Amino acid sequence: MSEKDLSCLSGERIYSDYRVFPGSSRFTRITKDMKKFIIIVAILVVSLPISAQFQGFFKPTSQVLKFDRERADYASDVWLFRPTVAITAMQFWIEDPVRVASLSQLGTGISYAHYTDNNGEPYQNFGANLLVMFSQDLAGVEPTKLSLALTGTAFQYVSVGAGYCFGEKKFFILTGITYSF
Repeated sequence: MSEKDLSCLSGERIYSDYRVFPGSSRFTRITKDMKKFIIIVAILVVSLPISAQFQGFFKPTSQVLKFDRERADYASDVWLFRPTVAITAMQFWIEDPVRVASLSQLGTGISYAHYTDNNGEPYQNFGANLLVMFSQDLAGVEPTKLSLALTGTAFQYVSVGAGYCFGEKKFFILTGITYSF
């Protein structure tokens, strides 16, 4: 048997066998393990509270939120992630001269919205939406152009925001109607 094998049998540890990279020290190995542990704990601390806001994501909001003033844990306002769809009412292309299009895009995405109690029913008073928009042309046939938009919603349905069209490679400002499920 080699000296290395004998030292392992006697209960001594040879830390050179536990090195991650050749030439690294035991301290470097421990600090790398601690970094991994800290990152995993940080991800869990951030993701667990957020996952509670996704409960009932595909259910109607009225089934997810039950505002009952008689309960001891009554909360009159809640923030939730919800699926959303949108239709542009007016779209202003940022170019010279400014081009305006109406009812030109529809899209779907996710919203992070604030809900309040309105006589026992949930009411979305404001929120932010991240949308993937698709162009549509009612007059003719043309390829669909993909856009990404960030909008703000007020009064449950009215939205205003900005986006970028990948097909035309231009920015735009839009107003429209948004519906969150």
